[in-house]
Amino acid sequence: MPAGLSRLHAAVLTLAAVMCADSFFLLVVRFAGTAEFESLAGVETTIPRFFQAAVLLHTALGLTLAFGALVFFVSHLRVVWRRRGSASVMSGSLLLAGSTTLVLTGLFILTDAASRENRWVWWLHVLCAGLMVATYLRHRFTSVSKLTPASLRRFGLAVAGGGIALMLVQAFVVRESRQTAEARLALELGHDSGPGSKNRVATFPVGFVDPESPFFPSPVTTTSGWYLPPRIITRGESPPGVAEEVRQVGFAASEPIGASACARCHQDVVAQWETSAHRFASMNNPFYAAAANLLRDSSASGNEWIERHVQRFPAASGREGPIKSKWCGGCHDPSIMLAGDMAADIAPETSEAQAGLTCLACHLIDSLHDRTGNGNYNIADDIEDQYIFPNSADGSVGAFLHDAAIKAKPTAHRARMIKPFFRNSEYCATCHKVSLSPPINDYRWLRGQNEFDAWDDSGVSLNASRTFYLPPVKRECQHCHMPLEAAPLGDVAANNGFVRSHRFLAANTALPFVRDDSETQGRTEGFLREGKLSVDIFALRSAAGAPYAMAFDWDGARVTVGDRVTVDVIVRNLGVGHTFPGGTNDSNEGWLEFTIRDRAGNAVATSGFVEGNGDLDPMAHMYNSVMVDANGQPILRRDTQNARATVYANVIGPGSADLAHYQFEIPENFEGQDLTITARLLWRKFNRAYTEFAFAYNPDGFKNFDEAPELPISEIAADTVTVTVGREETAPDPMESNRPETWMRFNDYGIGLLLEGDTRLATMAFERVVELSPDRIDGPLNLARVAITDGNVEAAYEYLLRSEAVSTGDARAAWVWGVVLQEDGRYEEAAMAYRRVLEEFPGDRAAWRNLGRTLYLNAEYVSAIEAFERVLVIDPEDRVSHYHQMLCYRAMGREDAADLAEAAYKYYSIDETAQSLTQRHRLENPGANLMAQRIRIHRLALETSR
Repeated sequence: MPAGLSRLHAAVLTLAAVMCADSFFLLVVRFAGTAEFESLAGVETTIPRFFQAAVLLHTALGLTLAFGALVFFVSHLRVVWRRRGSASVMSGSLLLAGSTTLVLTGLFILTDAASRENRWVWWLHVLCAGLMVATYLRHRFTSVSKLTPASLRRFGLAVAGGGIALMLVQAFVVRESRQTAEARLALELGHDSGPGSKNRVATFPVGFVDPESPFFPSPVTTTSGWYLPPRIITRGESPPGVAEEVRQVGFAASEPIGASACARCHQDVVAQWETSAHRFASMNNPFYAAAANLLRDSSASGNEWIERHVQRFPAASGREGPIKSKWCGGCHDPSIMLAGDMAADIAPETSEAQAGLTCLACHLIDSLHDRTGNGNYNIADDIEDQYIFPNSADGSVGAFLHDAAIKAKPTAHRARMIKPFFRNSEYCATCHKVSLSPPINDYRWLRGQNEFDAWDDSGVSLNASRTFYLPPVKRECQHCHMPLEAAPLGDVAANNGFVRSHRFLAANTALPFVRDDSETQGRTEGFLREGKLSVDIFALRSAAGAPYAMAFDWDGARVTVGDRVTVDVIVRNLGVGHTFPGGTNDSNEGWLEFTIRDRAGNAVATSGFVEGNGDLDPMAHMYNSVMVDANGQPILRRDTQNARATVYANVIGPGSADLAHYQFEIPENFEGQDLTITARLLWRKFNRAYTEFAFAYNPDGFKNFDEAPELPISEIAADTVTVTVGREETAPDPMESNRPETWMRFNDYGIGLLLEGDTRLATMAFERVVELSPDRIDGPLNLARVAITDGNVEAAYEYLLRSEAVSTGDARAAWVWGVVLQEDGRYEEAAMAYRRVLEEFPGDRAAWRNLGRTLYLNAEYVSAIEAFERVLVIDPEDRVSHYHQMLCYRAMGREDAADLAEAAYKYYSIDETAQSLTQRHRLENPGANLMAQRIRIHRLALETSR
């Protein structure tokens, strides 16, 4: 070997030794992390900069070594190329192939191999490196210039020594960084800065916020206990076009704020999020901005809690409205609120105001305080992006090195960005469960929107034995609102080509409409129609109550001239995991449009029509809620801080049904006519009153509109039947469907009737279920429910025995057994029944509550208190459990504990006297008065002129 080539060979071997030492170190740290050996690998959520330097050194060495080896190979080939077939030539060729494979897989790791689907490339890289060492030894031992044992020993000692030295430095760095982080955090928590996550108030009432918190009245905390820089949520991004777009359009939709760095690896997720309601949650949502600014502009005087907060933060003096708006900010405006700017004036053109819920606003949440919602989370501000060059601009060398470090060891990034509870509905509850407290409404505790408990206390979560329908598997919020979606852009988080959708599709058709996003509007409407609800024109009944037709699904049913006919329409919640509708039901608008047309297609009667000015028929069958303020005036501006009483709230629980009754007389001149009856379930987000308010109060948010926008009306489900008008003497026998699912239609009908309190017709419906499906427990079990409603204990026992004959020991039947036995005073047996329920439904709050009540009635106070404690773990705001704990403690003579339970019961109780406030609104609004009844009969008159 010539002298120059020999020197190159020595240099390549030296680089190879350093490379092997570095590789050995990286592998050991990798497997130390898998074994959770934190002294060497560090904690799962951290990645020392020294390790990142070793990773980048590995890349640089690898490329340099590959270049040097290539030069050596070409030069060396001129000497050995004639030795075809020799073992050394074969092994040398394998070395070249292995070097090429190492380079290609190494470069692939820098780009795409951090994904789950491409992890095999990392393993190929590691295995190939090991084979390269073995092949090189084979090459040297078969070549003319053989490797001596001394040389091999020196090389091995150099590699081992270098690797050990790197590990010692790594262990020292891990130890120092941990001590530094602990000292810094201790210093921050030692500041007189209000409660952080470590010293958060956890006493009565649960979820109440200390006025000395910088984020009061929001329960949000940060690990440091103090404000955090906006850059942590928005990554310091301030695109230049944001302010101009806000001035022109009213909000910024073109520039996704806080996501550019994430999009380098998570292209699909970011593209989905860009269209989501989460992204448009803050001042970039003109509807929300109107309500938030109404609260902020409130001139209401402060209260004792606001005064205490102002004493701690004097700069907030005289700004009671902005202080209260922080209650909204934890979920809607984290970029503003967590930076401490919510109590100041908000400039809508800033990036923070237009950011919405950015990637890090959700993914930096590291713990949930409890189940009381309102933004009850802690956000980790103790460690920012730990990877090198975190704030580098897109396309820069720094950004490339930052991403390369993440892809080399993504575990720390994944551990900080994805917490186990992200997959559970409790995570969603932190913002989708709301209550108002005295610091906000100057009144008392009131429940707001609450999708979480509606889900948790249902069959969808497998937590409710009393559900009418029990699905085969549990469904979390994420299953419906974050389904798997194809990731064609190459998102590194993809698994088998799919990621969890970050569109968070639900029911908000207004936001995509105002920003002219027809694709998202179409996706949202498709989501609403995708097996979520059904409409069934089920029964035609005469004035005497006898049915003309039930569960009919073909044309040809007859009605009689002169008769007063009632049409019963079932709306069933098939696939919504909480109530329909959910969310802000004081401004949402779902309703039934019921239309009768003659054979010419003319509408002869309509309920649920929309006026030319966008107002809805006030007598429509509604799915919403109506609340009034202290003066009995309706809440129409989302000013829920002024709400005092609910006039009605008509929603459909999971697996449940609602009935609408339409009654009309058949005029003489309709004889021989075919009448087409159509019922459509329609949806509008938002109602017209709120849309007009939002436009008037926040005109700058609607600059693309000259007047309040006409929001889209979406059809969710519909049904149509045709009936013929005849004479009584020609009326045929009642008609009925014979489809296999007819039993379910009767069951839904019975459910709706039972919820209305019409036990006579409910009994008839459930008896038909027994006839149509005798091998199912639904019929006799629901008949037992009806008997309980009627107070007929003996009949309930009879039906329960029939249900046992169908399915012995069924836990759902055990719930009904418990209720009947408890009603009958057989407390020990009732307790046994509830315990049977809890064997299969351990999260059934109603079963725990009834068990506690039964134990209390049986004077088993300690066990009763334990049962009620289980309820309060599930729902800390359950006033019934607080009340019964008070009774138990009083019976035991534990007055201090009883006083605390009584205080909690009174705090969470409903103000029964406030219902008097609804009377004025009901008198002035016949439609609201009708919807406040248990049985809603909409009376129509057929137009006789044709």
